[in-house]
Amino acid sequence: MNNTKAVFLKQFTSMVKVPSLIVQGILFLIIAAVFMFFISEDEERDCNACIPAYVCEICEEEAQSRFELPIPSVVGVFTVIFIGLAMVGSASALVQEDKTTKNLRFMAMADVTPYQYLLGTATAMIIIVSIILVFYALVGGYLFTDTFWFMVIGIAGGIVSILLGIVIGLSKVPILAAPISLILGLAPTLSGMNETLANMLRFTYIQQVNIAIAEMDGDLTSNFLIIGANGVVVLLLFVLIHRKNKFNL
Repeated sequence: MNNTKAVFLKQFTSMVKVPSLIVQGILFLIIAAVFMFFISEDEERDCNACIPAYVCEICEEEAQSRFELPIPSVVGVFTVIFIGLAMVGSASALVQEDKTTKNLRFMAMADVTPYQYLLGTATAMIIIVSIILVFYALVGGYLFTDTFWFMVIGIAGGIVSILLGIVIGLSKVPILAAPISLILGLAPTLSGMNETLANMLRFTYIQQVNIAIAEMDGDLTSNFLIIGANGVVVLLLFVLIHRKNKFNL
């Protein structure tokens, strides 16, 4: 417990001194706010008022067969980007910093286990991420009950992203963090225009976060099940890499 607490305090202090995650969170939020200011919502139109009924029936049939993925609000879109892009990259970068400065080697010499390191680092990041997500909820207008579900969805996805980033950072191929974070951050938004991509991402946690934020009024059971399943897979990967309970230095 003392080792975990020491890791937590060290990582929390590092993120405050070098606030790359915080800066990215604020930057994405500012961009989202700018988009909200300049982009107005489309006006609702009553097609029946100007289009013959038989034409509307044809259009409705085409709409039903057309691919349509739920699209979250502007703030929701940037929340997904923040969770997929910033969190994975920042978690991996934090581990890489410990490797570069030899802090990880010193921790190993002080009998800090990979599991203690994972718990301490993830907890420190989740606290900061939770605070940032509160501002996303307020700017996005997710108030009252929506605030609760927005936070739950964001934190659930954030936990998986942080775990994934730590696992990649502790692996022998930390360079994969950059492409993986880019794919997770941008692919859900692009999948709204591409059915093939949407089907490929269907069982990824980040796509479920994207859909859940867009449809918070619906049944989110399947979304959380897939997010949880992704988290279990990442943890199993961590256990496999550290089956000897030692860092791969």
